[in-house]
This record gives sequence, C-alpha cells and structure tokens, in this order.
Amino acid sequence: MKRLTLVLLLIASVALGCKLFDSLKGGLSGGGSASSDPKADVVAASRKFAELKSFSAKMEGAGQTEIKSQVDYVAPDRFHVKYLGGTGAGMELIMIANQTYMKTGSAWSKMPGNGNSAIPTLRDSFTEEGLKTLSDVKFEGNDTVDGKSALIYSYKNVTPKGDFPFNAKIWVGKDSGIPMKIVADYPNGALKQMTITYDTESPVTIEPPIK
Repeated sequence: MKRLTLVLLLIASVALGCKLFDSLKGGLSGGGSASSDPKADVVAASRKFAELKSFSAKMEGAGQTEIKSQVDYVAPDRFHVKYLGGTGAGMELIMIANQTYMKTGSAWSKMPGNGNSAIPTLRDSFTEEGLKTLSDVKFEGNDTVDGKSALIYSYKNVTPKGDFPFNAKIWVGKDSGIPMKIVADYPNGALKQMTITYDTESPVTIEPPIK
C-alpha cells in the first residue's frame, strides 16, 4: 500500500506540470517573429505543440517539495517518467494506456490499478474552455533556449481543473513556432514555481519494460 501511495504521489507531481498547458489550446503558424497579437501567437504555438506525436520534457518544481523529473511522451497515452531528484529520486514509471510499471533499483514491477488515469493526455487538456481565462498576454522580447532563438511571451491564467491562478512565461522557437520552455509561478498552494524545458526533436519510443 505504501508503494502504491508513493506511485500516486509521483504521478500527481507530473500532473501538476501538465496543468501548465491546461489553459491553452494551441501553434505560431510559422515562426520567425512576433506578430501584433501576442495572444494569437501563444494560442498558435500551443496548437502546434498539441499536434506533436511525441516529445520529452525536463520538469523542475520548487515549493514545499522538490520536483525534478524527465517525462517522455508518445501520443496518445504513453509516458515514461524518471525521477531525478526530490520525492522518489531514482525511481521510474512507465504508463501505457491502463498499465503502470514502476522501477526501483534495477527491477521493474507491474502496479495494480490505472495510474495513467491521473495524468492528462497533454493534448486533450488544450481546451477552448481554458482559453477563456487567458489574459494579459505580452511579448517580452527575444532569447535563446539551448542555443536556439526564441520569442518570449508572458501571460496570466487559471487552470481549468482546480482553478489555480498562475503567471507564466513561455519561450517559443523562432524557427519551429513550437513552445520550448515554460516557467510558471503559483501564488497559492504547495507548488510555487514550475519550469518545463521541452525537447520536441529527439525521437521517443516507450515500450512495456516487462511482459
């Protein structure tokens, strides 16, 4: 039971990061430079992100507990989570449809229940409902992420699930028009800040670790 509780706690930490995109449905149609409508740019970038078949993300959260993990995702329902620090450091989870596997030490084991149900699909969460609370979108200038040129936007929003208000900055690739990084600050709750850096170019495969 303690083991299952820890797994659910770790899954919840991933879900917190996924909620950053709950309020956007989104892609920049092209890349290059910011338009005269920063909100449209952010929505466009998010749509482009939602169309991705796979990606990897490094998540770092600060607050009452530390979150440090890498999440690989393959549409529509495959996740591989590596806990690099904080709660559960050294553990791994693989979730495929309604199957959940956990690695502790060098051994994988299959977990009971449907842990994947606790994680948003990352694309279905880009709802029109979430766009209704998107506000104060501003173009903040140019920057680089891992040596690649990016456009920075700031905005305010509220997560559709839980109604958590947050302020965020998003870095959108100039060439790709796809989100590269997000930093969100939460004024309320145990999580105070979440930083997610995306790799949308490296190939990702996720398979069951055991039969």
